[in-house]
Amino acid sequence: MHILTKVFVLFASVLSIMMAALAISYSVNADRITADYNDMRARATSAMTDQEAQQAAHGQERAALQEDLSGVRDELASRDADTRRLEASNLELRIALRQAEDGRESITSKIARLGVTTETLARIIDEYKSEMNRLRVAELSWRNDKIDFEKSLSDLESQVIVYEQVKRALQEQITELQVMVAGAAPGTNSSVASIEVPREISGPLVRGTIDEVLADPASGDTLVKINLGSSDRLRENTRLYIHRGDRVFLGELVISRVDLNHAVGRVAFVASGQVIRQGDQVMSKIGS
Repeated sequence: MHILTKVFVLFASVLSIMMAALAISYSVNADRITADYNDMRARATSAMTDQEAQQAAHGQERAALQEDLSGVRDELASRDADTRRLEASNLELRIALRQAEDGRESITSKIARLGVTTETLARIIDEYKSEMNRLRVAELSWRNDKIDFEKSLSDLESQVIVYEQVKRALQEQITELQVMVAGAAPGTNSSVASIEVPREISGPLVRGTIDEVLADPASGDTLVKINLGSSDRLRENTRLYIHRGDRVFLGELVISRVDLNHAVGRVAFVASGQVIRQGDQVMSKIGS
């Protein structure tokens, strides 16, 4: 056999042995690889199952976390709202505090002004008391002087009334004497002898008012019209007394004409310094 053939045979044998070894190795490795592959697939399946379980757990945890996060957000929003309300309340309280401080300052200034006003009023009251005391003393003195003056005036008026009564009595006597003389004289007119003396109204007091004062153009005497008439027991030749107020005696009036509610008379006597005016009073008796 040729050496090259031997070499080829040897080489083929070696290749056969190598192929057998490779086949054996491939067979062993294929089983191992298949077992490893199956084991890896089982592991992968288990890992996927574990991953899905973990994902589900993570989903639940995530949902719980989302729920917690939503609650936290709601609580945060509530806290923010509370914070805003507290800030607004704080602002209102600051405004109220400022207003209270302003009010306190205003009240303090008012109290100060009131204190000054009180002191001023106290001084005014003291001065008013002093003035009132002076006025009271002056009034008491004036009242005492007035009482003394009224007493003196009353005494003087009483004297005047007495003098007027004496004067009227004298005038009546003079009139009676004139009538007697006229009646005794020869050739005297009978109308002169028939002159009557003015008379007073008997009975209760009659009081009236002078409505009008005028002058008689013929004689120049003062005539007055009063609001009394025959219904008040007035007659012609009736004597009335003229007063102003309660004390001032003005004069005497003799009625010359009478109707039902009015009468006209002549002022027979006027007190010194007095003037008869409308509105003066007439009375039927003096001193009543």
